[in-house]
Amino acid sequence: MSPPAPLPPWTIWVIVLAIFAAAAFVFWPLVGVSVLAASLAVVLFPLQRRLTRRMRPFFAAVLLTVVVGAAAVLAVAVTIAVIVQNIAYIEELIGTILTAATAQGTNPLGGALPIDLTQVTDAIRAQAGSFGASLQSMIGEFPMVSLEIIVFFLVLHLTLEKGEQTGVRLMEAFPDQMRRPVARLWTMAVDVMYSIFVVHFATAFVTFLVALPFFWLLGYGHILFYAVLSGVFQLVPFLGQTVILLVLGGYALAIGDMRGLLLVLFVGYPFVAAIPDLVMRPLLMGARTGIHPAVMFIGFFGGITLLGTVGVVLGPLLLALAAGAYGIIVEELELRRETALPADPGPSPLEAAGEAGTEMETAS
Repeated sequence: MSPPAPLPPWTIWVIVLAIFAAAAFVFWPLVGVSVLAASLAVVLFPLQRRLTRRMRPFFAAVLLTVVVGAAAVLAVAVTIAVIVQNIAYIEELIGTILTAATAQGTNPLGGALPIDLTQVTDAIRAQAGSFGASLQSMIGEFPMVSLEIIVFFLVLHLTLEKGEQTGVRLMEAFPDQMRRPVARLWTMAVDVMYSIFVVHFATAFVTFLVALPFFWLLGYGHILFYAVLSGVFQLVPFLGQTVILLVLGGYALAIGDMRGLLLVLFVGYPFVAAIPDLVMRPLLMGARTGIHPAVMFIGFFGGITLLGTVGVVLGPLLLALAAGAYGIIVEELELRRETALPADPGPSPLEAAGEAGTEMETAS
């Protein structure tokens, strides 16, 4: 009896890709949170390496995972506490704006604005009802949310413990001619993920620091409340701190405080909203990755619009990898061209034509 013939190499790839596709299809609702966790773990690899010099990789990964979880819980708790403590102030702020907008002759624009207070109240109640319904739906989805949180920290821990070792093993399995471009793409991907997490949170912290003196100068009190909200809203795409400044601008207009309105327009918006969101973030991300800030800006906001939360990571990452792939292709073509050329290729066609023209002019 003859031994069975070995499978063709392409069949192994088909089987492996089919398994990956089936796993991605079944666990697709968890892909986004897994990508976020793995990206954060890549950023934490340097800390993981330092900790593994003093303890086992498992315990180092556990320590980092616990620290990340504690920091997230602390940030959420502080934000909720600040908002809850200022609920009465928020209601007073909105009430002042609505009263001034609907009162005859009390706003700086002259006359009552064309707003029906009853309709506004009904709209607010409708929004409150929809918010309550949203909370009920979130409570109904509590098992799925809990599963996503558990998967996030499990993927984070697993990637911290085994991810770098797995990447080195995979890199060694590549052929020699592929290692250089793959290593370059990996370095670019790490830089992008570092920019996404570190730069975003650094920008939020800078916004918090800048907001403190501005709201003190504005003079409406509740400085910590506004500064915390500005830092948190810095992480929210498109709107961010602009919502806070719009409300404060409306409040200043309602109470007739033109100084406060001018401060909001010409100091608050540029320094608290526009510069951190539209200038600082793309510039810092581009400086780390070596990519033009406009490309990073498109990747960030386009990724969020098209892919949702996971687009925060995948948008800039995919555009950066596309730019890196273009650079690799150009380098490979140039390298092959230089290799194919003789030692003394002589003048190019344009140079030869220029020399011929010079000789004709000299002869004439």
